[in-house]
Amino acid sequence: MESHSTVSALNLKDFLADYQQKLNTEDNVPFFMQSNPVIVDVGDSCSLNLIESPDDISVPNFQPGADVFRPTVVRPQDDQHVPATYSALIHYKTKSRKCAFGRTQYSHKLNPPPTDCHDLQLDACELELTVRLYRPPRAYHRGFKVEIPVFAEEYVCLGSNYLSELRDKISCVCRGKRFVDISNDPDAPLPTIDTNPGYFFINDTFYNDKRNPNNPDYSDTVLKWAAHANGVRGETLKAEDMEGKRFIDLTVIPGSPLHYLHHGNCEHLFVISQIEVLTPRSKRPDRSLYPYPHAFSTYNRRTCYMCGIRSYSFIVDQSRRQLHDPSYLCRSCFLSFYYVDGQKVGQFKAYRIYDHAEAEDEEEERKGCDDGDMVVGLDD
Repeated sequence: MESHSTVSALNLKDFLADYQQKLNTEDNVPFFMQSNPVIVDVGDSCSLNLIESPDDISVPNFQPGADVFRPTVVRPQDDQHVPATYSALIHYKTKSRKCAFGRTQYSHKLNPPPTDCHDLQLDACELELTVRLYRPPRAYHRGFKVEIPVFAEEYVCLGSNYLSELRDKISCVCRGKRFVDISNDPDAPLPTIDTNPGYFFINDTFYNDKRNPNNPDYSDTVLKWAAHANGVRGETLKAEDMEGKRFIDLTVIPGSPLHYLHHGNCEHLFVISQIEVLTPRSKRPDRSLYPYPHAFSTYNRRTCYMCGIRSYSFIVDQSRRQLHDPSYLCRSCFLSFYYVDGQKVGQFKAYRIYDHAEAEDEEEERKGCDDGDMVVGLDD
């Protein structure tokens, strides 16, 4: 929790009101947004000469020379010998699901964003905010987190959306589950969920999810700690309900890291990366589709620490037989390494992230890998 007193925060409601006031003043409206655009010479109005300064460095005009064509690579003939290594690499790449050289951290979702609703127009100006979430660090060493936050997903929200609507869309492996130590019985059913507490910490306010009256107040513990902690003592911190708070009512610092906590100690960082003003002429998707996912990271999947082929199903903690704590293992490696004749070997804690129905899907994936269809999963 860091004070941002040196950076001015932006009140979204005042920002939108100021923007609308400028639009209502005819003198300040750009010609391309007026009801009767003024015919101007676009070339003269957009000339770089309008922004040049005597102190600018002179840039000479580039005069391209004659084109030089490089010879193309000649493909080998059928009767020529092809190295076995080259053939093996080609065969492996054809089976790979992803291109390791074309990946990007901000890969757009495979399904396109919602199409514009041409019959629906805004009655007034509206804000559209892009919220970018990062997955929590999952590697520790001597109590310190040694993994940097990695981009997970991105959502587009309206100013009229409630914070609770965004929270319902955020995907996390901890969502809708209760994790307990099942090391003594790896197939023990997971406990049912009856509460789902969590909060967003934005600017100086904790926004708690109190839709369920039985949800614990996570912010109460943090506020008691902050009252005596060095660095935040004396800070004015508040707590409100997220289900009654819209984005337009927030005061934020665009690009500043914000905090989302749920499931006890599952922490996510998120930022408001972009704020756009939608005018009544803007064509946007139906309001009911917001918040909608805009992008997600395709390299956000962790593979088993032992085989490196299958995705993990168990999280092992406090084990002296693993190099990493915690360790992420698939079902096959977990059962074969930590159990002999069904009996637990050593002292450790284990948490299963899938329920029985999801475990069956993971078992089908394991069989496919054993048949030679390798599943490649990369993780940043």
